[in-house]
Amino acid sequence: MTNAQALFQFFSGFGWPAYDENSVPDSAVLPYITYETAISSFGEPTEINASIWDRSTSWQSVQQKADQIMAALNNGGYVSTDNRLWVKMGTPFQQRMSEPDDDGIRRIVLNLEIEYLQ
Repeated sequence: MTNAQALFQFFSGFGWPAYDENSVPDSAVLPYITYETAISSFGEPTEINASIWDRSTSWQSVQQKADQIMAALNNGGYVSTDNRLWVKMGTPFQQRMSEPDDDGIRRIVLNLEIEYLQ
């Protein structure tokens, strides 16, 4: 598995479709997760952002998904099963964002620290 595949596997593990932020298909339907793909050398922490998106009048669904991801990162972060990827919470971990062109979109941006272990 490559580092990019390990990132995709992590973000796909939360029950919503996940896409590299530069590769969201035109046919994608909310809710979904987008994430930055940034690859660095072994042992060098890299900051990335991910966004949790939904169409709703409430923050409930995106907040629940953010809480689910936060729970996966508690106690030192998430390490992939092949020990390739270590994902930790950045600071601040989450931030609600408005979408000026569409007030029906709910989005939470997550700040993450990624470390590649292979």
